[in-house]
Amino acid sequence: MDQNMTAAADGPEALFAAGLSAHGNGDYSAAARCFTGVLEAMPGFPAALANRALSLWSLGALDDAERDAVAACTAMPGLAEGWMVAGAIRIERGDSAGAIAAYSEATRLRQDFAPAQAGLAAAYLAHADNAAATRHAALALILDSTCNHARFTLGSALSALGKTDTAISLFTQVLAAEPRHAGALLNRGNALVGLDRIEQAEADLRAALAIDPNLREALASLAVQRTIQGDTAEAIALCDRAIALDPDFAVAQWNRGVAALLAGDFATGFEAYEWRKRHPIYGPHFDHLPAPVWTGDDLAGRHLLVRAEQGLGDTIMFARFLPRLIAEARRVTLACQATLFPLFAGLGVGLCRLEDPAPADVDCAIDQMSLPHVLRLTPETIPAAGGYLAAPPAAVERFADLARPAGTRLFGLVWAGNPGHNNDRRRSLPTGVLAPLIESPGLRFIALQLGARQGEYDVPSMAGEMDDFGATAGILHHLDGLVTVDTSVAHLAGAMGKPCHVLLSASCDWRWLLGRSDTPWYSSIRLHRQQTLGDWSRPIDAVLAALRG
Repeated sequence: MDQNMTAAADGPEALFAAGLSAHGNGDYSAAARCFTGVLEAMPGFPAALANRALSLWSLGALDDAERDAVAACTAMPGLAEGWMVAGAIRIERGDSAGAIAAYSEATRLRQDFAPAQAGLAAAYLAHADNAAATRHAALALILDSTCNHARFTLGSALSALGKTDTAISLFTQVLAAEPRHAGALLNRGNALVGLDRIEQAEADLRAALAIDPNLREALASLAVQRTIQGDTAEAIALCDRAIALDPDFAVAQWNRGVAALLAGDFATGFEAYEWRKRHPIYGPHFDHLPAPVWTGDDLAGRHLLVRAEQGLGDTIMFARFLPRLIAEARRVTLACQATLFPLFAGLGVGLCRLEDPAPADVDCAIDQMSLPHVLRLTPETIPAAGGYLAAPPAAVERFADLARPAGTRLFGLVWAGNPGHNNDRRRSLPTGVLAPLIESPGLRFIALQLGARQGEYDVPSMAGEMDDFGATAGILHHLDGLVTVDTSVAHLAGAMGKPCHVLLSASCDWRWLLGRSDTPWYSSIRLHRQQTLGDWSRPIDAVLAALRG
């Protein structure tokens, strides 16, 4: 008989107390045995069931734990603690809706009980209802200002809502009370990455892993940080550790793919890139394809649907594979954004809008960004790097009167991309930084900038003429080149074989690889990279020197 059982020989009350003591000391196996002893003496005793459920949950025996928690709630529906244990178990099982139901019952029974409100906040956080999580976590802190669980959940919810500075402050408060709170270190590290405080983020993420080397989320997050720093080898190694712990961890699989692509390992990268369809952020955007997935088998006599899936630039970039597919299949239809129809009209593919039903006779289908994986692409086998698109003749004629004063050249200018892009704050330019370029003698610019940031510079704008990408191509046809950030117009210029200077953040997209001033995707593009994240002076100086030369 173990020490707790011996000490509790006097009866179930002492055995119950011994169980509580063992649980408090972290000896969950002994605690579970004590509560089992209580239940042998007092079958169905709700408090013993609830506490044994808590001990079993701590041991990872989720099925047994949930069974005990439900039994406790059945035996005594007014036992708030039983519902709380059930809620905690359901969060861990991924049943956020069930957790909300359990914690809601607990808060109904004890509205002024801070741990119940904190648990309900955590359930809403798991359910991705960050507004509700914020409300209940704030209420828990009103009830008990020392409730670290609520403070951590509030920080996590506010971070997801973009209130990063407040979230960091809350995580710092959590760590002041619990210095070894790995979750707070993880979440503060992620928030710091979002503010480009990269070194501080790395310190937090490594500290989280020092506490829990198997914290898969910290491994995946540190991999992102190392990728931003250009250390793709360590990023891949960190992802491998996370995947060894959980082969189905889509975030780590995806991060590994991005790091491999950035390093130029297309075989590894595009295989792992398929995990985007199971990624918690990107996966929900994928609908089932309307026909069997094409995996690279013979297309003779078959109608293939290619479905665009991400931004306009991605659709343009991967349109280079269509001629090969057209040569092999009976018919190819591209489902894409309607603004690209005039640009793609001469490719020889059928076109339909993404929101429209697929043609009834489609035999097989593929998401467009899966093509490099299926076609076994390498950097050396990228097709049509010299250009594969041309401006529609009508658009060329429409803009034939773009004037050039004697002795000057005319360049297009784009300084900001889609503000909804997850890396836009890094890839778009701050207001004013292009002034040295625009004011340089002998150079003339027109703005091809769309969206809210039109008009930031005193240059003629073509925004009102850019009805679709056919029109934009017609404008580019008459220019001497383009200066742009990483956005869809850069891909259009490259696909047309037009000289293009791309200003790149130090934390750039995987397709631009590392350390190169050229790109295997487009022979007409030159890359001008930041040396320090956030400092655009050197790349802008490099563009100015290139244009003057």
